[in-house]
Parts: sequence; structure tokens; C-alpha cells
Amino acid sequence: MSGTGPHIGGAVGGRWIARPRASAEARLRMICFPHVGAGGAAFNGWLSALPEEAELCAVRLPGRENRIAEPLSEDWRLLLADLQEALLPLLDRPFVLVGHCSGSVMAYELARRLRDAGHREPDMLVLSSTEAPALRRIDDPLHLLPTRELLDRVVEFGGMVKEVLDDPDLMAMFERILRADYRVIERLEYSAGPPLDIPVTVVGGRHDPFVSHQAMAAWAAETTREFCLHLLDAGHYVLNDAGRTVADTVRHLLEGGTGQ
Repeated sequence: MSGTGPHIGGAVGGRWIARPRASAEARLRMICFPHVGAGGAAFNGWLSALPEEAELCAVRLPGRENRIAEPLSEDWRLLLADLQEALLPLLDRPFVLVGHCSGSVMAYELARRLRDAGHREPDMLVLSSTEAPALRRIDDPLHLLPTRELLDRVVEFGGMVKEVLDDPDLMAMFERILRADYRVIERLEYSAGPPLDIPVTVVGGRHDPFVSHQAMAAWAAETTREFCLHLLDAGHYVLNDAGRTVADTVRHLLEGGTGQ
């Protein structure tokens, strides 16, 4: 465990999980992992599209939102151990792990760790805008880039507005978070083992200049079950456009389908 104090509060998930529409009657939980630099609020725009039976549970990492005073996580092993512990109280009913962009790396690895530890597995894994594990290469680590180049790259990805670069205070805050998040994601090593035995759905942009359709389609090799690739009329940053697609996938799952 990291040295930031106890993580599991009285509420299910503690301060690690935002539950904007918590419901004891929910039939399924969507546990969502945001992209680098973001917090749980990144998924709030999906709420209106989700079926009432699905509860949104968004991961909140240290150093942002209501955890701004906590030290940022920079060791991926400790962070994943903390996250796994925080998720366990949420696994009392069917759930789906959802990763947006770089958050897909964490969602996938946690699915593997839950399986390997003998815990309840997700009913489905939903990922977006990222290449399959077999194709993952960190040849140009972003966490080592100079400040301006790092921020310019994130703006190019679509995850930050250019106005942030004109505000020195905001730029300093975002750089600190981005660099720590990229350090975690880029150093994270996927665990070894057989493919997952759960359906996998991948959502991506048809015009993504950073992740090819083939790299997203290669996720099919990571499951022994159904695989589906949804290509949207978007670029790399598909979070806002993906809400409706993910909602439809979850609705189909609730109706007894597999999300295809």
C-alpha cells in the first residue's frame, strides 16, 4: 500500500470512487477509469444516456478533484494494489470495467489481477482509443518530455484545451498531474497469463491519427469470448462521443446480450 493513509471509507469505494448516481437497486456497476490528467468527473456527461439500472462508478486518483491535497501516485504497483482494494466492496453485483484512452491500460490490468486473485470478474471489459497489449510500445515516454512539448502533445491528443497553456498556474498544476500519470501508465507492465474469458468491446475514432483501427482490432486476441469494435466519426479523444455507444452496450448487456 502507498503511504497516503487508509483508502476505504464508510461509503462503498471510499474516496477512490465517485458515485454520482449511487443506487442500492442498481443491477450493474460501470467502474470507469479516466484518461491521463483527468478525474472521475470526466464521465459525468454519460449519466443522462445510461440506463437507470446501471450505476456509474468513476475512479478518482490522488492529487485531483477532492483529493487535490494528497500526493500523486507515481508507482504503478502500489497504485494498482490500492485500486484493487478499493474496488472489492463494489464487486457484490455484476460490473463492467470501462477504460477511456490511457485508462484502458489500468482497466485491462485490473481485470487480469481480479481474475488471478480469484475475485469476481467483470461481465465485460470496455476500452477506448488504445492499442492492444501485444502492440504496446513505449519508445517515446511522454513523462520525460520538456514542459511545453508535453503539454502541446496532450492538446494534440484532444485531452486539454489550448487556453490552459496561457495560464501559468493551471499549466504548472496540469503538468505535475500529467507527468505523474504518464509515469504510471508508461511504466506499467501487464501481467502474464492466458486471455480473459469475458467479452471485450473497444470504442475508437475512425480518424484517430495515433491509434490505428488494426491496433484496436488486435484486442480480439485478449479474450476467448465475444469481441466487438465500434468506430465512431471522431479522432483520438472519443470520451464525449463514446457515451451513447457505451450506454447502448451496457443496455444490451442488461438485457442478456454480450454488447455486440
